[in-house]
Amino acid sequence: MKVLIFGPSGSGKTYVSKAWKLKGINAYEDRDIKNLSSWYDKNGNKVVAPGTAHEALANHYSFLWSKRVLRRFLNAHQDAFVFGGSGNIFDVTNLFDRTFFLKIELKIQKERILHSSRETPLMDFDEGFQEWRYRHVKLVERTIGAKLGTGGTAGVDFLKRSLFKPLFPDLWAVRYRM
Repeated sequence: MKVLIFGPSGSGKTYVSKAWKLKGINAYEDRDIKNLSSWYDKNGNKVVAPGTAHEALANHYSFLWSKRVLRRFLNAHQDAFVFGGSGNIFDVTNLFDRTFFLKIELKIQKERILHSSRETPLMDFDEGFQEWRYRHVKLVERTIGAKLGTGGTAGVDFLKRSLFKPLFPDLWAVRYRM
């Protein structure tokens, strides 16, 4: 059986995949699958990973899985549990027998992301939030296009303006002085 398990940061993908690997289950994080993930421009050309969310958005880059690489990987395994996510996750679900989404309450997600076991918990959280904003912009762009957003906002343009505002600007500023 081929199973896809995806969810937001802190939902437990890495924890579960590691625990299952220890039990001998064929569990793989997306980063374990060679050449699966890459950044692409709006024309579908592979590009170097952007240094910032601003660069990704300004150049219309998307983080995507290669359907060809994933199909080849899955065909080589009788059973595989793949953990991860990408901008085209819903375009590859048909390659799997089952798909599960790991839902997590916001309070628990914050606790996990801010846990001291992470090297830079606040910056990890901030960066994760900026990544979520980017994915949200792309989702809204695909869904409503140039239409007005909820509450009469400017829609995608409104969301794009918020994309580059870190939650903890002082942390980002001080790291350059250390």
